[in-house]
Amino acid sequence: MGTSGTFGGSKNGLVPSWVDEPASPPAVAPDSAEPDSADGDGIGGPDQNGETPLAQPGATPAQSYPPIPRIPASSRLGGARGNMTRGARTSDERALRRGAGRYVRASGGGRSTASRMPNSRAMAGGVAGLARSFANQGPAEALRRFNLEGMAGAPAEDVFVALTDMLCPAGGTIDEAIARDAMLETVADLAASGVGNFDELSADNLREFFIGVVSRSIEGKILNEVGTNAIAAPSDVAGVERAQAMLHDFIEGCVRDEFDARETDLSDLDAAVVDSFVDDLYGAALDLVKALGDDG
Repeated sequence: MGTSGTFGGSKNGLVPSWVDEPASPPAVAPDSAEPDSADGDGIGGPDQNGETPLAQPGATPAQSYPPIPRIPASSRLGGARGNMTRGARTSDERALRRGAGRYVRASGGGRSTASRMPNSRAMAGGVAGLARSFANQGPAEALRRFNLEGMAGAPAEDVFVALTDMLCPAGGTIDEAIARDAMLETVADLAASGVGNFDELSADNLREFFIGVVSRSIEGKILNEVGTNAIAAPSDVAGVERAQAMLHDFIEGCVRDEFDARETDLSDLDAAVVDSFVDDLYGAALDLVKALGDDG
């Protein structure tokens, strides 16, 4: 599995804010409802006007159903967290991979996990569309759809930071923060590689940038939901950076393998299929994370 790209990883990668999402309350089936005519005045139900419903001959009393059992997130993701913590503390790459794979499995598989990343998929779709237009229409036209055509000759990192603000402004939901962090971390990778102005980018540069955004967003999703206090477990900074680098290389390798299997450089994609291409790539890459994690 390939893990190296045209530009290397950030030397000072941004660490995402890992926030556990609160568990949802257990679902309760609704009580059996009597027709409105069972109400004393025939208008509304007893909870609307304070009346006691009239007993109907032979009617079965309404019953409350017990809550539907729900596995707490802490239990559902316990195996993933345990492996992630062990991998971080001991620099065990197999445990880190297993933790990522078990997270995807516990989340219902690749497509189910990807469906909960709408902002990340939208961000990656914007980058894919930009790469397609760049190759077929030129840098200025590629940026025109984002009202950034005047930045065609600007430094590439400045253009992508502006694009980030257009596609995903600061503030908002956790998923929006994950998408934004993924884009900015990939911009940092691009800047570290020494790429010059935007209009000088090659098809390889744009492909690597797209793969970086997809990889970083998946990595951020896993760290946000599983990695709280796990990757931060080592007492030394070097240990934290080593664990993050191992996890990133694994996920990027999965994304790259699935991208390469589709035999495209983004320029040949029809505009109408860009979103479905991105959705399919996310789902397949996450399924590969699950499969290879299980083998670890």
